[in-house]
Amino acid sequence: MALRRSIPATAHEATMLVRGEAAAPAVGAASRYKVYANPQERIRLPGLTRARQGGQVWDALAGARGEPAEGGWIDQQELGRVLWACAGLIDGRQRTHLVPGDTSGLEAYVIVHSVRELSVGRYHYDAREHTLEQLGSGDARSSLASALLDRADLDAFAATLVVTGLPARLMARHGARAYRLLTLEAGAAAQAAVVAATALGLTGCLIAGFYDDEVAALLDLDPALEPALVVVALGR
Repeated sequence: MALRRSIPATAHEATMLVRGEAAAPAVGAASRYKVYANPQERIRLPGLTRARQGGQVWDALAGARGEPAEGGWIDQQELGRVLWACAGLIDGRQRTHLVPGDTSGLEAYVIVHSVRELSVGRYHYDAREHTLEQLGSGDARSSLASALLDRADLDAFAATLVVTGLPARLMARHGARAYRLLTLEAGAAAQAAVVAATALGLTGCLIAGFYDDEVAALLDLDPALEPALVVVALGR
């Protein structure tokens, strides 16, 4: 199935934002929460007090609010742990985040601004070896900030993760459903990154609004073949 001509690919491309082109029209607002008016029974669950077991997990989940960074450097170990949580491997095979299919379709990139003993530039994360592959040098914050809609000021953040998807990796087995699996997996990977950052005393901000072609251009990617799915700004 040709990626550029399939219905799911066309639907995905219809959601991409391009500077100067009108976005899809918004629909009427829906209620923030769904509540049944007449359920058979309504059971109030126990209070959300700090659990005795796994307390740090609950603290990290509760604290993962994506607060703005105050500024400052992060170190390679902190960056490495967040990348491992986002896209790493356990025992060299299984991803650290939940994967809805049998194969991960994601890749992770990092645009480095202020990481100790790491040159400013653009990198790809090799999950197999837990290493960074440098793709380019130079401060890309201005270009990246211009491509983002949700948060234009990246000066206080130390690094920015870009999670991409490869539909071709999943289409042989899952066909058209590959695009849905990619978005599900990207959500799991992004939350893992933000929770890991919170557990390390850092902040991770989820950014979903961006010009797809401009983010892809920063990483020399074809957005039709390897689209950016989510961006996470990482700071202290």
